[in-house]
Amino acid sequence: MAIEFIGRNYHGGFNFAQGILGPHPGIKRSIFNYIDNFYRQRHNLLIKTASEFQKIWLENAESFFYTTDIIFHHHSWPKGKYRGYISIFSCGPRFLHDKTFQVFYKNDHKRAVFCTAHEILHFLFYDYIEKKRENIKNKLNDEQLWRISEIVNEVLLDPKYLGGVLGITVRQKGYPDFIPITNRIRREFKKKDDVNKLIDLAIKFGKK
Repeated sequence: MAIEFIGRNYHGGFNFAQGILGPHPGIKRSIFNYIDNFYRQRHNLLIKTASEFQKIWLENAESFFYTTDIIFHHHSWPKGKYRGYISIFSCGPRFLHDKTFQVFYKNDHKRAVFCTAHEILHFLFYDYIEKKRENIKNKLNDEQLWRISEIVNEVLLDPKYLGGVLGITVRQKGYPDFIPITNRIRREFKKKDDVNKLIDLAIKFGKK
């Protein structure tokens, strides 16, 4: 996974390779040995951090799921593991096929909650598109659908909307390329509006 992200470099204006190399400048010398040693030497810290992240997420989970249920018109969450793994890298991948994701171990608690919500929202979004908005799914390629997913996600997790439910008071940093798009959408998307309007706005302004 680390090798894949080193090769991807920029995506959506975010440098994924830097998410690997930034915290670990010596990793290229022997990537597999480096990773194994890093995890082994910090095993107790990583276990403790994972436990703390899980605890703080569970404190917010009920309100998060209640609110997303309303936003997505009671659409059922797709089946999967819904498991987050602590990671020593800051690129934060998520895996649609089994509903798992990674959270950077140096995140503070609020950022860990935000990242967890951000990643699992993708699982709900993609399933919603596939089952409720087939007209969109058939018109967008994978790259375009990824863009729309990220844009919708960033707007939903704004402190004015779902982010506020999670106790997030400051707008979190997203993909640099999408900032002009999300800012424009925020001017048109109101709290009373539903996710379908948000998706349509994301396609209108964000499809490339």
